[in-house]
Amino acid sequence: MTQDPLFERLWDGSAKMEEWTAAVSHGAITHVAENIITVHTTYFCGSVTAIRTSEGLVLIDTAKPDTAKQTLDVVRSWDDGPIHTVIFTHGHIDHTSGVTAIDAEADARGVSRPRIIAHRNVKRRMERYEASHGFNSIVQGQQFNMPGYVYPIGQRRPDEVYDDTSSLTVGGERIELFHGRGETDDATFVWLPERRVLASGDFVIWVFPNAGNPRKVQRYAAEWAVALRQMEQLRPAVLIPGHGPVVFGEARAKQILADGAEALEYLVRETLALMNKGATLDEVLQAVKMPAEFLAKPYLLAKYDDPEFLVRSIYHFYAGWFDGNPAHLKPAPASDLASELAGLVGGARKLAERAAALSEAGQSRLAVQLAEFAGAAAPEDQSIQAIRATVLQKAIDGESSLMGKAFLAVYQREAEQRSKGRPVPAP
Repeated sequence: MTQDPLFERLWDGSAKMEEWTAAVSHGAITHVAENIITVHTTYFCGSVTAIRTSEGLVLIDTAKPDTAKQTLDVVRSWDDGPIHTVIFTHGHIDHTSGVTAIDAEADARGVSRPRIIAHRNVKRRMERYEASHGFNSIVQGQQFNMPGYVYPIGQRRPDEVYDDTSSLTVGGERIELFHGRGETDDATFVWLPERRVLASGDFVIWVFPNAGNPRKVQRYAAEWAVALRQMEQLRPAVLIPGHGPVVFGEARAKQILADGAEALEYLVRETLALMNKGATLDEVLQAVKMPAEFLAKPYLLAKYDDPEFLVRSIYHFYAGWFDGNPAHLKPAPASDLASELAGLVGGARKLAERAAALSEAGQSRLAVQLAEFAGAAAPEDQSIQAIRATVLQKAIDGESSLMGKAFLAVYQREAEQRSKGRPVPAP
């Protein structure tokens, strides 16, 4: 099957993913193979693949809460038969939440709800989200600029779980499941050996691998690369990513899998080489940089996560939370340190003014550090908070990753509120 013109422009970098998102926003179907489709509604919602069998449909993932009904309607425009099995590629809500709409439909029709199959750790993830519900709601709200957001919990748990690999046959369709660790510890990629169709889940997401999110639990760059190499060895003819358009053709599928693996292997190798020489986290961060040729590939753009964040995650995977700076082992309260520095330089305003000057000179990293010290030393000084807000805004403007922009924006908004003498709203 040939790719459409928009895909070709995505592949050569002349089109942006926002254009593809707009094109599929009505609910689009990609015909993957005979009796197999993938449904897309937006880049930010995981792909949903439907396989028609003699026993009913098999769905790979189910969409997120706000697109679940739309996605199910699109599936129903193609096939109105019973849904026999749902496979979760991992436990994130943009892949699992749609099962609620699927169950409601089954109940209304008076038929059995589909069985859910997933890796064993999906259940543990759902339990963890309930235990940390308040924190998870705050973090998700910050990451996606939705103050007051409440993370949805309570999705139905898997009926059947597996550990390393699993094989099932539904209505004559053979389906193989493989566990790997990457963005999550509960990830599955799905292989249809007789079709040579691979559903990668979020191991492939059309941006640089999301293995360094600053406010999420540990992610697994090295094992992510291993999983991509496993997929490469399968030699898929069709690759269905967790997010973004379907890739047709063995050569292109191999390319996207191999390039992603190589990028991750590079970061792991270079980080470990320095760690094994005793380098601190700061030294590693200054030295390990992703080669430009990787970041120039349209499917490895550092648009969501940032390779620097991945280096931090890799370091902490091997080294724990201590970064090698003795001042950080049992640090003084941040407010005390800020007050002491302000006193040494002649007041918090001096710190803020220097931060503003550094910001104008393009030294945003140092500027943000000094602005935060000034803000902590004088939290009620509206003029200092205004400078802080300006410095943070300039840092946001210069930040390439959506994640970096989002978290900086949390504190920029707080500084703006303080600059106007307004109470800072709860996260």
